[in-house]
Amino acid sequence: MEIPAGVLQHPFFNVEGPPALNYGSVGMIIGHEMMHGYDKDGTEYDADGMRRQWATPVFLKKYTEREMCVRESHRAVETARARQAALNDTIDSENVADLVGTRLAHAAFASLPPAERNVRLPGLNLTAEHLFFIGHCAKWCQSHRVIREDYAPGRSRCIVPLMNMAEFSDAFGCAPQAPMNPPKKCTFW
Repeated sequence: MEIPAGVLQHPFFNVEGPPALNYGSVGMIIGHEMMHGYDKDGTEYDADGMRRQWATPVFLKKYTEREMCVRESHRAVETARARQAALNDTIDSENVADLVGTRLAHAAFASLPPAERNVRLPGLNLTAEHLFFIGHCAKWCQSHRVIREDYAPGRSRCIVPLMNMAEFSDAFGCAPQAPMNPPKKCTFW
């Protein structure tokens, strides 16, 4: 697992900032990278780094089912051009890692003691939950749209994990059936 040192500085990480922002940003990146150990490529290597498939056929089948759910979520929010570019296994793996990384980061954030977890920014009417999700999305801001073969667009990398989290819908009061609160949510575990 490689985490570039650059993510431990602004705008990804602020040692004096609220934990919610840091967990939403850097925590998600760490969870994303951890998830790659369980994707279709990661399961081809054992604990010693030797090429040996360790995942069972049942695990791989369940992984593919969840991967297809995430793919459908991306199709729902991306433009036609991005949808066409999004149909490959590499992007599917990255999209699943985004979803799981966000969920892992949120679980870690939620496990903090309340005094640490509930730090807010003065002058803003935002809860720590709001800040977590803002931290998640802020890193995907782009000044222009780049279609890459290995990642979904930044807008989708922000939106899709959140629309699949009840915690987001609860924090922002999204109505049932709203685009950011679909009835069917993708999960992994």
